[in-house]
Amino acid sequence: KAFLTLSNTKLTDVGGRVLSAGLDRPQLKDLDLRIRDCEIGDPTGVALGEALSKCLNMSSLHLEMSDTKIGDESGISLGQALRSLPKIEKAFLTLSNTKLTDTGVEALIAGLVSTELKDLHLQLANTLVGDKTGFAIGQFLGSCGEMTTLFLSLKDTIIADPTARMLANVLVVLPLLETIYLSFKGTFVTRECIDVVKLKLQRPGLKIDY
Repeated sequence: KAFLTLSNTKLTDVGGRVLSAGLDRPQLKDLDLRIRDCEIGDPTGVALGEALSKCLNMSSLHLEMSDTKIGDESGISLGQALRSLPKIEKAFLTLSNTKLTDTGVEALIAGLVSTELKDLHLQLANTLVGDKTGFAIGQFLGSCGEMTTLFLSLKDTIIADPTARMLANVLVVLPLLETIYLSFKGTFVTRECIDVVKLKLQRPGLKIDY
């Protein structure tokens, strides 16, 4: 396992690219990398995606790049990397307060092709994503028959009722899903729609923030 936290530092893309290149390890199975509140952007995100694509045996990925300048180029590169990781069982992706839009997140979600994924934490709070991203997440989750835990934060984004309804329709049919956390706070999802989602997803492990 590799674990590294770099929060509130002066790290820029110069160091970020070097750091990313050092993660090119095919034998790496468990990576916990938390880079928050620093000056890195897409050059680091792209370099990280290129390195992760070599980690073919990875089963657990915890990646946090919140409060940085990464954008759609990073999302596309990370999505390509995830497509090369068919053994992922746990994915924790925290990308809040970045420059990501639907373009980058749709590419990121498209890379989650592992049929063994059981635990997904995806945080996209305070980004410019909307219902295109919501639909991409919903379509992806429909193929996650082994999933047991979902933590999805779309707080302070521009999603609306269509995303919430689609997620409810998909999640209700996942047979092993026990724990669900959904955050729609600060979005365009209406209270009426939230009530419908709650009714459809009735289970002890459900929590919705709005």
